[in-house]
Amino acid sequence: MNCYGSLALTVASPAQSFVEPFTVPHVLKYLDLGEPSANDIDMAEGFITAARVEVERLFGQDLVVKQWDLRLNTIGYHTQVVELRTPLQSVELIEYRDSDGNVTALTEGTEYIVDTASGIVLPVYGTTWPSFTPYPSGAVLIRFTSGYPASHPFWLDEGQALRLAMKMLISFYFEERIPVVVGRGIPQELEFAVNSLARGTPRAR
Repeated sequence: MNCYGSLALTVASPAQSFVEPFTVPHVLKYLDLGEPSANDIDMAEGFITAARVEVERLFGQDLVVKQWDLRLNTIGYHTQVVELRTPLQSVELIEYRDSDGNVTALTEGTEYIVDTASGIVLPVYGTTWPSFTPYPSGAVLIRFTSGYPASHPFWLDEGQALRLAMKMLISFYFEERIPVVVGRGIPQELEFAVNSLARGTPRAR
């Protein structure tokens, strides 16, 4: 049996909201637009999120605090260690559903431990994950929170390079409105700079 799974943001009510690395006024001042129009303000909101998502993709970590639902078909089949997204803040829930549809929640500290520094969960010392006949699909749910809070020291150090990469992307989005520039070398130079900043920044584990 393969440990297939899916990862999606937790569906909550009210919906999750993210504290972006920049505010709209900060970005508008950086762009030096003068008196921004309502359209400028609307676009700034979208471009901030778009730039952050792109840099997250390149950097490989969550730059805002998010809650995720990881669903697995089984657990402990190939390895006892389950890797989660980083930087890991907490694990809110681990539960499994057996073939009869019965759901059992596990207890942190008694049945599993969370290593936030390494971004992993694993059974407590000397034990293994529970043995059960799993529900046909998505039998295991691990709900966890990852990402850098706005007040995290990361933003005063390594995060500065990522903020610069995001500003470069936001500026490009505003100026070009499209993902390419015909007949100019800017896209290649911008791609190199953003990749260098995002991928060259040390990742916490």
